[in-house]
Amino acid sequence: MGFFEKIFGKPKEKGTQFVDFKMLNTFDTSFTTFSGNEWDISTVRAAVTTFAKHAAKITPRHIRRSDGTYKFVEGEYDRILQYAPNPYMNAYNFYYKIAVNYKLNNNAFIYPVWEDNKLTAIYPVMAQQVKLKEIRGELYCVFKFQTGNIYYIPYSEMIHIKNHYYDNEIFGSNNKALNPVLKTANTLNQSISKFAELVSVIRGILKSTVVTKEEDLKNRRDEFVRDNLRMENNGSGIIITDNKYDYTPIQEKSTPIPSSQLTYIQNEIYDYFGINTKIIQNKFTEWEWNAFYEGELEPFCIQLSQAMTNCFFTDKERGFGNEIIAEANRLQYASISTKISAATFLTNIGGASLDQILEIFNMAPIGGDEGKRTLSMLSRNRSPAR
Repeated sequence: MGFFEKIFGKPKEKGTQFVDFKMLNTFDTSFTTFSGNEWDISTVRAAVTTFAKHAAKITPRHIRRSDGTYKFVEGEYDRILQYAPNPYMNAYNFYYKIAVNYKLNNNAFIYPVWEDNKLTAIYPVMAQQVKLKEIRGELYCVFKFQTGNIYYIPYSEMIHIKNHYYDNEIFGSNNKALNPVLKTANTLNQSISKFAELVSVIRGILKSTVVTKEEDLKNRRDEFVRDNLRMENNGSGIIITDNKYDYTPIQEKSTPIPSSQLTYIQNEIYDYFGINTKIIQNKFTEWEWNAFYEGELEPFCIQLSQAMTNCFFTDKERGFGNEIIAEANRLQYASISTKISAATFLTNIGGASLDQILEIFNMAPIGGDEGKRTLSMLSRNRSPAR
């Protein structure tokens, strides 16, 4: 049994009753992963993988809202979402792969597995092509993989998050806007590589001081190399020439790098993916981190939270306040002074428990009723456990 069967079961044959799903503004009802080889460009990979590494730190949790507040609901949802999404991935690997697809393909699909109305696993789906079909008015996704396997699943049963959502009713837009700069980057990288190879093999310049036929020049070059630059013929290391030729060895073999062009390409790619050098090199301040969080990570978390909530819970269950929230620790890279200010504010208004205050400072929780007690500087008393 292969990986396909372990996730989806036996491949399902296409039924004759399936027809193409008609869109409003396009006749193209399919999504194909971008084939611009952008993942092979080091600058693109640095930008995407940096976003994915931070996005993979999110901690989705099952909560239930009631009377203007909410409480965490411990159970299978948290176990799957926080630790073991499926038998082959831990949570970090799972969200990393989802984040890469979200940025690189502008579409990320998640397939939930249910047994007896109970969620047992979630898998990232990386299909070569996704087509939209319908039967009796229900929208289906048709996933075609590189191995040739095909799987049909109702769109309503999938978790689908999208980026650059503009010119298609279902899918996120493609990355064709990135093609010109990727082409430039590829051409520049090849030019630098070829020039470096050329520089490495040129050992010197043999200049003729008299007019010489081209054929004689080539013969003289070959003789000079044979007699002077080969160890077996010139063990002394001393080069002798007559007054017809001047030999100038090349000592400096560094490859000139067009820094302005490289900077332009880097900035274009980083701007497209919403990232900068300081985030990639981990040299950011807490304010730069907050800007990156609000501009890139938070929209990803919000969309993932809403998509999972809509997929996991029925209208009735959502009506009772059940939802999934996915958040990253915004104070993770804050300075000590900022953390103290936040902890002091929450303590003054009685808005945090002892364990929550300890978490701000990356300290282990106490747990139990003591850790759940709300701290309040106003009353100077610890309120009973909620």
